[in-house]
Amino acid sequence: MSPHPLEALRYISRSWQAGDDFPAQEAASVLADLAGENPASLLQACRRLIEHFPASGTVWWLSARALAAPDPVGGIWEAARELADDPTTRHLAQALPSGTRLALAGRGGYRAAPAGKRQGASRDEKLSGDDLVVLRALAATPGQVLVSRRAARAAQGAAAKKATKATGQVWAVVERGALLPLPLWRQLLARVGGTVQADVVEAGDLTACICDAGKLPPGEALSSPTCAPVAELLGWKG
Repeated sequence: MSPHPLEALRYISRSWQAGDDFPAQEAASVLADLAGENPASLLQACRRLIEHFPASGTVWWLSARALAAPDPVGGIWEAARELADDPTTRHLAQALPSGTRLALAGRGGYRAAPAGKRQGASRDEKLSGDDLVVLRALAATPGQVLVSRRAARAAQGAAAKKATKATGQVWAVVERGALLPLPLWRQLLARVGGTVQADVVEAGDLTACICDAGKLPPGEALSSPTCAPVAELLGWKG
């Protein structure tokens, strides 16, 4: 017997740690079941997910798409398909120059490695002599991206080298669902507070962004969020 959608939602919220990837497909399935069974509880469910994953732009994006859709069930599944079909990772692999030394900075840290071998991170390795730093955005908005604190330090170090090393570059990987309109971004930052080890990186400190449209200048890549700033997600008390 399948668990009730609210029970399944609690399981999702408890089973993934704050630093892990948000389980978007599992959450979308639960939200769609809930929207079909008890539409009035969808808002509460979305807010619960946000409270458990406050720094995940994807959580805010999926919630906003669900709440703004005329048909919530259809809207949730459409959003889930967009996330599943996101070509951003493929664009990153295609954009990496052959032979470039890569420091991949993300939720777990970063490490120096030959381009194309984007391995897991070691907390003790340093960014000395790398040509490229790649940050994975937790969330983004026009002009800014949110990354792990370790990734932010990597970006700062790379930016400091620009004056003496013309080849230094900082890319942000902004996957589908990470980009939010400014009102939702402000709510995200207010809820993250000091509870999540994350920092904001300005778009001006980036060389390029890798998104679902490919490798673009940061201003262009971050210009068009694909969800609405739904009022139900603005300013509620947890």
